[in-house]
Amino acid sequence: MKSTTASDWLIPTGLLVLSAVPVAAGGLRLAELAGGGPVLPDGERIGSAPVPVALHIVGVTVFSVLGAVQFAPRVRRRHRGWHRAAGRVLIPCGLVAALSGVWLALFLPRSAVDGDALVVLRVVVGAAMAAALVLGFVAVRRRDFARHRAWLIRGYAIGLGAGTQVVTQAVWVGSAGPLTVSGKTGALAAAWLINVLVAEWIIRRPAGAARRAAGARGVPVR
Repeated sequence: MKSTTASDWLIPTGLLVLSAVPVAAGGLRLAELAGGGPVLPDGERIGSAPVPVALHIVGVTVFSVLGAVQFAPRVRRRHRGWHRAAGRVLIPCGLVAALSGVWLALFLPRSAVDGDALVVLRVVVGAAMAAALVLGFVAVRRRDFARHRAWLIRGYAIGLGAGTQVVTQAVWVGSAGPLTVSGKTGALAAAWLINVLVAEWIIRRPAGAARRAAGARGVPVR
């Protein structure tokens, strides 16, 4: 029983670990915006749009943490009310994260390594994340739980891109040196691609394997 309980939390724990660096950085950035001393680089540029930045950080943080817990089969199976209540928070926070991300991509002053291609990529990814969440909500209202699950997994994978980007940017810096315009674009694109491919693998794997791994079917958000 204990081993089963532990295995139920392997994926959520991994997702929380992947989220840890961007969530921690977001917390430090919020402290700066609230009047604390500078801690992270590029503070003046980020601070030029405090409200959208704060909305983005809060949205991403709540979305990442609640979304990770939704991957725990025991929570979905035994705490269905919590699963639905969390979904009512998760989807709006995800939309705030996605749409504020699009706004920041278009209107926040660029850093020295933010090129046109990266702006386009961020806008496309933000729009795709928002669309996935809306489609997931529409699916559950129609009681189409399979599509609900698929679209929410896609939306979460995109939203968790910042965590994977920590890894891909570190790989670039370790192998090629400081980030360049093309290097940053490639590193961020690779992170989102990795997440989307993993999401599609989870969605499309045989139902029997999914049941054995998850231990239970997901419960809809109402």
